[in-house]
Amino acid sequence: YIFRDRMLQILRSHDQSKPLFLQYDSKVAHYPLQAPLEYQERFRHVKEDHRRVYHAMVNFLDDQIANITATMKELGMWENTLFVLTSDNGGYVLSFDGVCNSTSPEWPGTGEGSDTGHGTVCFNGEAGSNNYPLRGGKYSSFEGGIRVNGLVSGGAVPEVARGTKVEGMMHIADWYRTLAEGVAGLTTAEVEDHWAESSGLPPLDSIDMWPMLSGKNLTSPRESILFTEDLLIMGRWKYVRGGKGMWLASWGGPRYPNASTASNPIADYMMYCPPQGCLFDVVGDLGEYHEVSAEHPELVKSMAAELERQSKSIWKTSHKIDPLCRRAAHELYGGFFGPWKEVGWEPTDDAHNNSTLMV
Repeated sequence: YIFRDRMLQILRSHDQSKPLFLQYDSKVAHYPLQAPLEYQERFRHVKEDHRRVYHAMVNFLDDQIANITATMKELGMWENTLFVLTSDNGGYVLSFDGVCNSTSPEWPGTGEGSDTGHGTVCFNGEAGSNNYPLRGGKYSSFEGGIRVNGLVSGGAVPEVARGTKVEGMMHIADWYRTLAEGVAGLTTAEVEDHWAESSGLPPLDSIDMWPMLSGKNLTSPRESILFTEDLLIMGRWKYVRGGKGMWLASWGGPRYPNASTASNPIADYMMYCPPQGCLFDVVGDLGEYHEVSAEHPELVKSMAAELERQSKSIWKTSHKIDPLCRRAAHELYGGFFGPWKEVGWEPTDDAHNNSTLMV
């Protein structure tokens, strides 16, 4: 409840004559799987441990969001708020790696500061999610790994857009221009990152989606998404480079994981694209049951060329450990990693090079 309490404290102490940008990056519906015991009890009818705890985690997150939105309404902030809820990837559907750990609150020595007595905790494989009817899951190039739900709410949403569903293509990077330009009203020049440009970084890959989200039109200005150097989506079509493997190449049913998951998990399935590449219609065939590259040779050819063109724009850098990063963690951030280049900092000594760091 630490994050929830901090969020509520920020809301209650905020000077409402000034704007507020508040971002809550919850770790709740994530790995490892753990939730307060009272939430686990609500789903005792779910027999599979991973799925039961995952239900409890999401239910817990729902309640925390309810606490936050209720506080905003109580304080008179909701009617002037744009509330965004989104995810960064599909749910995890990997194999079970052993069994979950369950301990009773009646065990001796249990309590808030103890690792025991909190019901079921699963730290034995990233499992428990269900991306039905999509194929695959987190870490996969299928829609189950890269297609997510999102919503906007609050008084700032125009009446015409409330209660509607938008199908236009949008990338998570588009939230930057959408919020900065479309909502906050900054100019394009103000939104551009000139510091990054002067440091040799590529231009922003972000598009203002507010006209679509606000109901002014139903058409997305984004025509394509380059996911990796091997995967491109253009309109309704997804193309994957020839010969590449697509992991998690199966589907979970309406109830997944289930009794057969331990012996037949989605993680056991791999698909390799033919030499010309894989092609899927992710609008007409949302579940990606049909690979149709052989039926559309000209489209495959054009998308392969576009993938080659766009992939050249990918920015790469070495991830070799820089000793100055470790020193900056101690001298600037109290033992936590953070930016250390172009921040006006000069190292002082080598005293903490081998000390403990927290991430």
